[in-house]
Amino acid sequence: MIGERVDEGIGRIPGFVNAYVFEDPSGIYVVDTTISRSARPVRKAFDKASTPLSKIGTILLTHQHVDHVRGAARLKEESRAVVACHSADADVVEGKTPPRMSVLLRLFFRPPPVAVSRRLSDGDQVGPFRVVHLPGHTAGAVAFYHPERRILFSGDTVVERKGQLTLPAANFAADLPQAVQSLQLLKKLPVELLLPGHGVPVRKGFTEQLDALIARAPSEFLGARR
Repeated sequence: MIGERVDEGIGRIPGFVNAYVFEDPSGIYVVDTTISRSARPVRKAFDKASTPLSKIGTILLTHQHVDHVRGAARLKEESRAVVACHSADADVVEGKTPPRMSVLLRLFFRPPPVAVSRRLSDGDQVGPFRVVHLPGHTAGAVAFYHPERRILFSGDTVVERKGQLTLPAANFAADLPQAVQSLQLLKKLPVELLLPGHGVPVRKGFTEQLDALIARAPSEFLGARR
């Protein structure tokens, strides 16, 4: 098992942001690559499992924020894996468009550019995963959904904090009203295991927690902007 075991074929590499490793007969997938420029937590997890990085087939990026993609260039260089993200975020990942952050943060945390091998759209299939476009946190924010196992890698479209589902801090959203609206799209997905970008995996009560978040989100997140 690569990383901390979550479920069959799924390892979690925890930190400020979670990275995940998914293994099945179609290959090895890494979901997000941590804020480390060298992707050190991911490389360390592969080393501990005695698995070479060359076994990675696909690097899936849930969105273009630095804490999720900064290690992508190093991982791609060492693994020769395919890098996939939504087309609306691809230019930022490739360094063609500057990320939405202060000049100071760009100096210290701007991720090295990495070529996107596959630009995704809503409904695309990547191995066992269906791409679910959930814009708002960024224009190209996506979740990766495994319909057979009802597993959702949600990135930052919905995260876990203190035992409940929530959204990341409002100031990190490119379009907060749209991020709140995108929560409704998740209601269409039967989810038995949620693997968020921040927080711990959620195994039970996803629907109930999502309904509660949808009910309180307008006042909790949008009310602060009025």
